[in-house]
Amino acid sequence: MALILLGAYALLIAWTAFSGKKQSADAFYVNERASGALGVGFSILVSCVGASATIGMIGMAFVVGTPAFWWLGAGAVGLAALSLFLARKVRKSEAYTLPHMAETFLGKQTRPLMAAIIVAAWSAILAAQFSALIAVLGPLTGFGSQACLAIGFLLVCGHTLGGQSAIMRVDRLQALVILTALGMTLVWLSLHNPGWTGAFRLEIVNAAFPLEKLRYDPLAGGANYLVCPMLFGRFFSARDEKSAVAGGLLGASGIAVCSVLIVAVGLACRGLLPEDTAPDAVLTRILAEVMPSWMHLVVSLALVSAIVSSADSCLVTAATVCGNDLFKTRNPTVARRCVLALGIFGALVSVCGKGILGFLLMAYDIFACGVVAPCFVGLMLLPGRRIQGNFACAAVISGGLLGLAAALTENSLYSYLGMGLSSLLALAGARKRAGIAACDFFGEPLLVETHGGRGPDVGNARPLLEESGKGHVSAGS
Repeated sequence: MALILLGAYALLIAWTAFSGKKQSADAFYVNERASGALGVGFSILVSCVGASATIGMIGMAFVVGTPAFWWLGAGAVGLAALSLFLARKVRKSEAYTLPHMAETFLGKQTRPLMAAIIVAAWSAILAAQFSALIAVLGPLTGFGSQACLAIGFLLVCGHTLGGQSAIMRVDRLQALVILTALGMTLVWLSLHNPGWTGAFRLEIVNAAFPLEKLRYDPLAGGANYLVCPMLFGRFFSARDEKSAVAGGLLGASGIAVCSVLIVAVGLACRGLLPEDTAPDAVLTRILAEVMPSWMHLVVSLALVSAIVSSADSCLVTAATVCGNDLFKTRNPTVARRCVLALGIFGALVSVCGKGILGFLLMAYDIFACGVVAPCFVGLMLLPGRRIQGNFACAAVISGGLLGLAAALTENSLYSYLGMGLSSLLALAGARKRAGIAACDFFGEPLLVETHGGRGPDVGNARPLLEESGKGHVSAGS
């Protein structure tokens, strides 16, 4: 029965993904910029509620209690700030990827550097999703880890070959499945373990989750919601600036609600398993050892849906950045080859044995230090200013290396140093941009052309991110 339902699920998401019109470059990269607020919001929600927010976060709540909320809760705060203060600027840029947009204020030299970091970091996050799929598919199907990895690869990569338009069509279905399953799980656990509601304590931090972890682990993740290539991809796909803002706020609200539900599920598992149960094993053991077979089947399929919906977003983010910013093309065929190559790479990395949250923290460290800090500084610059290329490159490289050191040594000091140093280098390189005559309401500079020495012709001013005939960004430097 499990294999039949799993096959039906795979056929359903494949049909949903490819039921639209023929794929174009814009459809693959930005869903033809046609997504409304609901489409953006649901897509953001299911993209963020994946392996860390199911298996990983439920296990964290089982161990540390209510402070586990901050793993997703901090992300909801970061996303709300992004939606309120930057979503309009992101959508207005008409860019296709985060490095594409960042080139305008960090320079051309940094675009491939940022792209390489994003591809590496999101491949690590993808590996975490594959690890989670193996953990869920094993008990569900009875297959070994290699067979489960192969099934997971097909589930994730199959419809991701359709790009953003295919994924965003699937995401509404995935959101309904995930929310329904979380509610069912909490209700069943509460009926079979009613004492959990009187046993937990509402805490922001505690001995198992001290203030240092609140400052570092979840807030590092929250910073990655503020400048995130996956979330920017959803804003780039929005119909207009209003849809981008409304969709982002809807996504942030949904993430906060899911965080509360997930923590409640983790707390409701207490008393049903030994206290020394490994965090990553809490939910899978509850499914296999405590719940009846029908609940095991339903919840496991919903977990597969949650993980797949996050994994496909990670994969399409890495693939679009790889195609647009490393190979400098928007040919969908090239992007699909990137999907396959990066999917294989993520699947292979997943077998190295690092825990789900370990993969995520490694990616967050590198990305937060090497990309988030200088990008945030660039986005906050006063109108008409940009960061010099040599300073921007130094900020990305030094931040990324210190983030890698933090990931390898598990010493948070390197991460703080990386974010601080990359931010300072970016600020030190901020200069007034040459050739700027005016800026629009959101601080986007307008380039001007001179004609025969007569001075600027403001009537011919054009947006900074207007595309040239070769498909590259006109950087204006």
